Amino acid sequence: ARGDAEGGGDMARHSAFNSRDVRQIAGASLLPFRTSCKGPVNTSKIGSFEEEGEDVIDEAISFYRANVLFRNYEIHGGADRILLYLTLYISACLAKIEKTPNPKEAEKALQMMAFETFALPGQAGFPFNAFFDKAERHEDLEELKAYMKQLREETGQRVCKVGFTPEGNPNKFWTAFAKRKFMNV
Repeated sequence: ARGDAEGGGDMARHSAFNSRDVRQIAGASLLPFRTSCKGPVNTSKIGSFEEEGEDVIDEAISFYRANVLFRNYEIHGGADRILLYLTLYISACLAKIEKTPNPKEAEKALQMMAFETFALPGQAGFPFNAFFDKAERHEDLEELKAYMKQLREETGQRVCKVGFTPEGNPNKFWTAFAKRKFMNV
């Protein structure tokens, strides 16, 4: 299978949402998540997260410090592709947090980063093309782009909350992991 880990047991954390029957684009599950950010989640396109407990962003944050240590990651489903992408994005968020003096500045920096131009699966510059399929239609790619933009914005807001201590300093127990190369990316 594309992008599978080579040999040995897989100790990485995988998404509990892999078995969900949701729309997929480029092999990635378009999972609903809790958000107040504008985008396709909470609309008729994707729906809203109505459950108790963790959504895929909470899951990515809680698995981050374990998963970022792996050089290989075996994909078990479309939700794992979202987890893979979010792990790398959380690293980028923590690197920004490390360079900002306070949570307010970090929120602004992460908001700007969420809206920067970014590569999508199948495009040059996308770090995990080996793990994703190429979107079949331009409309699918645009839908995936809107989903990922909303995912990035919401993830940045949540990472900002764990990335700082209650005193407003960067949380070294999180920012130390920003220097780690996840899967050599």
